[in-house]
Amino acid sequence: MIALDLFECPVYVSTVRQWHNVKDSFLKTIDWGSEECYREEGMVGGYTDYFKFYNAGIVPNYFDKLMDIISEPMSMFQQMNPGSYVSNAWCQRYSKTACHPAHNHGALGFSAVFYAQLDSYDSPTSFFSPFPNPWTGQVKAVVPDCREGDIIFFPSSLIHQSLPHRGYQDKIIFSFNISKSTEQISL
Repeated sequence: MIALDLFECPVYVSTVRQWHNVKDSFLKTIDWGSEECYREEGMVGGYTDYFKFYNAGIVPNYFDKLMDIISEPMSMFQQMNPGSYVSNAWCQRYSKTACHPAHNHGALGFSAVFYAQLDSYDSPTSFFSPFPNPWTGQVKAVVPDCREGDIIFFPSSLIHQSLPHRGYQDKIIFSFNISKSTEQISL
């Protein structure tokens, strides 16, 4: 008998070198005082500029600098996925007990989360297997070993969540979706 692994779920993790050298100055570019970014819609507590920028089709003022900071892992991802590109991004800041319930980003290609601030008491994103256990029907949840300064790339249709924040300092992430030009997509 031969065991076959019929499907794959490619996930990539990389560290943004020199993040600690630019962290403070970069995070100062975010408008943490924007009242419209503190909302309950889509997440429970905390800050998100998703609706202000990404959902409105507006590129945030920090976008180019963020892309510069993550250029090395982004370049490695693009080498493995020719034709892929990022058109926009958003930021989320989780205060004590804030969370983001299970969701996915649709069939867009890949998504990424850059952990800009993540202390050792907090957990990174939790992912759910798209395939329930064939014997029990249970869905396995996995929390990859990611730390502050890491970036994780994953299929945008993969269900994921941010568990309630338990750290001493706010958890801050930058997220974005990665698309491919239609000419680069093979069926």
